[in-house]
Amino acid sequence: MIYGNTEKSYQKTAQLINRIRHQEQGGTPSRTLHDCTEKEGREALGYIDKKARCILKENGFSEDGTCRDIKLEYNSNHPITVAKQFVLNAVDKCCRDQDINIEAILRNPVPYENPERSTEISIDDVNVKKQEEFRPGGIKLERGKRKYIHNTIAHISKAHAGKYVLNGTGTKNVLLFLTAFLFHNDLIGDRIQFFTDGHKILNDSIFNWFSWYGNIGVILDWYHLEKKCKKQLSLALKGRFIRNEILDNLKPLLWYGLIDEAVGHLEAIDKDSIKQVEKLDKLIAYLKRNKPDIPCYAVRKELGLCNSSAIGEKMNDLVVSSRQKHNGMSWSKAGSVGLATITAIKRNKENEKWFETKSLDFKLAA
Repeated sequence: MIYGNTEKSYQKTAQLINRIRHQEQGGTPSRTLHDCTEKEGREALGYIDKKARCILKENGFSEDGTCRDIKLEYNSNHPITVAKQFVLNAVDKCCRDQDINIEAILRNPVPYENPERSTEISIDDVNVKKQEEFRPGGIKLERGKRKYIHNTIAHISKAHAGKYVLNGTGTKNVLLFLTAFLFHNDLIGDRIQFFTDGHKILNDSIFNWFSWYGNIGVILDWYHLEKKCKKQLSLALKGRFIRNEILDNLKPLLWYGLIDEAVGHLEAIDKDSIKQVEKLDKLIAYLKRNKPDIPCYAVRKELGLCNSSAIGEKMNDLVVSSRQKHNGMSWSKAGSVGLATITAIKRNKENEKWFETKSLDFKLAA
């Protein structure tokens, strides 16, 4: 499973095993490897689910992850931040020789969290093609809209403590595991800093789930913010030359977290340059809605703080996409999630413990 199924197809792994054992005729079939991996993944995910619910119950949560005992320390919304003088020095350095409103940068609502007292979490969904359903007798059901299997991947990291990857069948499921993980690793009390692609449903799910915890924040990944602006401006404006001119003026404002100025710049675009005004309005609404999650990226970079959910995107690739998204591949829900779970255990370097003891440490590791 670790050196074969998680890296190459079941067919290639079966061929390798049978060749090594000199059983190329009538050896282990690939379906056996598939079933064994699916079973192990199901058992591991069941273990994590049971362990998470036990941890939450010990800390005053209900079976479904609802906080029944909201303690005073949970409600604190004052993160330990980088010293003010360091922030001022970084702002001064970033704005030197720039025509930038320093007061507006200092009013940005996103705090500059102290990395020693914060836990960074990148969370996102990754989809793979779902197998087509068959009627009894091997007849395909009528082909319709392509369906997908959803895996949710969360990457957790803390300075000098380590990192961990969680996998599950949906955002709510993974948020339950995540909450238990935070308690189990004594991370409650830290700033819980999420990095996302700005998807409204995901952000709402995070805030709803952690409504009991005050010291939490979401930062919109810079790459996805830039990508969204390029896409919407391409749809809204007449031609790439106009789009590039507007984008060249817009990006510095976004990089410095000046959303009001960015919105004003978009609203001032000449009507003769606009192709679809509703697309421009959609971009303006997007910036206004995400304003609380858009920091001054320039200052954060100067302070050495994270601006990106790229590590989460990379985990999506390593845990799911690189193995399950090749041409012609499609999966059952149990098969996809089971393989992703074993791959996540491998990434966490807990595979030996799992296969020997059927248990997991569930701890941050270097």
